[in-house]
Amino acid sequence: MKERTLPVILLVFLGLVVINLMALDVLWLRSQKPQSKEKNLSPLTSAETGSSLDDSVTAAVDTCGPVCQQLIGQRVAELGATLSGKETTTPTPVTPASTGSTSQPTVIYIPLGGGGSTTSRDWADVGNAEIYLDVTNYPNLDKAYFEAFIRVQHGNGTAFARLYDVTHNIGVQGGEVSTGSESFALVESGSLNFWQGKNLYRVQVKSLTGYEAFYDSGRIKLILK
Repeated sequence: MKERTLPVILLVFLGLVVINLMALDVLWLRSQKPQSKEKNLSPLTSAETGSSLDDSVTAAVDTCGPVCQQLIGQRVAELGATLSGKETTTPTPVTPASTGSTSQPTVIYIPLGGGGSTTSRDWADVGNAEIYLDVTNYPNLDKAYFEAFIRVQHGNGTAFARLYDVTHNIGVQGGEVSTGSESFALVESGSLNFWQGKNLYRVQVKSLTGYEAFYDSGRIKLILK
């Protein structure tokens, strides 16, 4: 009995020793507190920073004169306008070009009347297709033309008409027209050359091939400067 009790006591004793050692270790670890290393910083005082900043600004302002400050202001305004999407541009005034008034020529028509036809291959007078004209009554006369509505039967051949100066028994220079049209066509002569004074002018017609040539009406066209 005594031999069995001794080992048990030893085991209990060893267990208590182990427990005590563990308790001591825990207490020792808790007693150790880490010490943080603090770094002393020397903050700048408001007096130090204020004085140095004010001195820098004052020096910068003193070195920039009125012209410099004006240029800086303009540049800042331009940058602001560019950032806002509105570039400032100086409008250039446009002076309208002066248009000189140009006088338009005056056109006068003098009707010749009449109406008739012929199959003759020689010039034949058209009754009542005549007028007296004195070109000196038109001092601003620039050019004159003879215009007539004529046609030829079936469109065969050619119908002719001219302005004839009865006073001087001569055809007016440049006053002949012609057409091969079956229907009435308005044809215009070249520039006319009149004799001076009051003269009687008459319309004459003829046919190239003998087919009937028709004259409906005519007129003298005067262009004044």
